[in-house]
Amino acid sequence: MGGANGKSGHRVWRNARLATMVDGAAGLGIVEKGAIAARDGLIVYAGPEADMPVAAGQGAETVDCAGRWITPGLIDCHTHLVYAGNRANEFEMRLAGATYEEVARAGGGIVSSVKSLRAASEDKLVAETLPRLDALLAEGVTTVEVKSGYGLDADNEKKSLRAARRLADERPVTVRTTCLAAHALPPEAKGDKNAFIDLVADTILPQVAAEKLADAVDGFCEGIAFSPEQMARVFDKAKALGLPVKLHADQLSNLHGAALAA
Repeated sequence: MGGANGKSGHRVWRNARLATMVDGAAGLGIVEKGAIAARDGLIVYAGPEADMPVAAGQGAETVDCAGRWITPGLIDCHTHLVYAGNRANEFEMRLAGATYEEVARAGGGIVSSVKSLRAASEDKLVAETLPRLDALLAEGVTTVEVKSGYGLDADNEKKSLRAARRLADERPVTVRTTCLAAHALPPEAKGDKNAFIDLVADTILPQVAAEKLADAVDGFCEGIAFSPEQMARVFDKAKALGLPVKLHADQLSNLHGAALAA
């Protein structure tokens, strides 16, 4: 409803259909011929237009919605919005029947995105991410969760999270960041998953927490990624740092990882 800083001065949207999302099982809480009044970024009235207090709309800029819907802002709770480049070269593999796992084992997927992100500057990441964010905002998203996970070392994970934090300075959106350092094994780990998990727990997470770059910690618990035992090590550290946890699990294999995050 506002400009780049989320403020809108004093404005009234009238002749609208409102979805108020009232408590209980009453559906959408639809208000026909509704109105919303906002002043300095705060909603001061929402309900039937005929019942709106005079003071709520006095002197306001008025927008005639012509019967269109106004709904609460949407929350996109799981995105990998910050990345560089693309995976277009994998498209033919998928069309030919290659599975996600087969693409990953061939060096594509996450590892492919890691190379592109590491080569990109923080400013470039922000610039490439903004159009993707704009597409979400155009669909009504007002809060978005953004994961890292394409850096896979301390400097690049922090770069990704800083870029995500900066999105809220560029657009009227609430951003929540998640450190997904335990997303895949980087090439320099040379196949040693336990050593990489030690790096995540002992180096990456403490640095991310110290700089207040993440609101939560995520991981990838699958046969092609990390075991429940390895993810438990990451989660123990996250909790010790005061960070809540979430998990990608049981999509490609049945390791009972979901129980770890429950």
